[in-house]
Amino acid sequence: MILGGLDIATTTGAAVLKDGIFTAETFVFSGAKKSILDDAEEKKQALDAVELGKVFDWFERVVRVWILTHGIQSVAIEEPLRTDFSGRKKAVVDAGSNWAGKSVTYEKKGGISLKTIFKLHGLEAVACRVCAQLNIPAVFVNQATWRAAFLGHGRPPDAKSEAVKMCRKLGIEISSVDSAEAVGVCWWLDRTLNPYSHRRANDLFADKPLTNAQRQIQEAEKLFKAAT
Repeated sequence: MILGGLDIATTTGAAVLKDGIFTAETFVFSGAKKSILDDAEEKKQALDAVELGKVFDWFERVVRVWILTHGIQSVAIEEPLRTDFSGRKKAVVDAGSNWAGKSVTYEKKGGISLKTIFKLHGLEAVACRVCAQLNIPAVFVNQATWRAAFLGHGRPPDAKSEAVKMCRKLGIEISSVDSAEAVGVCWWLDRTLNPYSHRRANDLFADKPLTNAQRQIQEAEKLFKAAT
């Protein structure tokens, strides 16, 4: 069975397990044009229906092509994290205050904008919709769950870095941190569907999978030899 894993975000990682070999790639939307107002806080927070519509339309086509090109038969998607609009409170101490010794105030720090949340959940929904249309089984997996299966620890100090290191250790070529995490998602799906399988990750001594460019060159060489 050919399996797929998705780590969906502004930059999405995608991994495929086929014939015991993991391959990974990264999807990035490049259609947005930046204006001089993009750095303004109001612009960053505002919902833009036209922009989001383009992103969702692009992502639907990308996921559909990805599934059909690789012949993926089952997909795992990293479960969206719980939304936190407010962020964390940080204590700020005013050492110069004479009131009750010191004055302590709390400032909000972090949090996720509505625009980001809307986009991430929208992308997740698009991926689920494409899978449903193609009759491909899809399942969500919690971040800590796939990390425990892939890294041996559900909440490591630097999970993204650990995912990259694990891929390199196993001889799996990746194009980004997101693609490394997608490999982890796909790894979990394989272990879930095949709990007693002795399948191993990419053999360090096996031939490395070809990139799309290398495949095209290989096909061109075959056509050239056939013509001569």
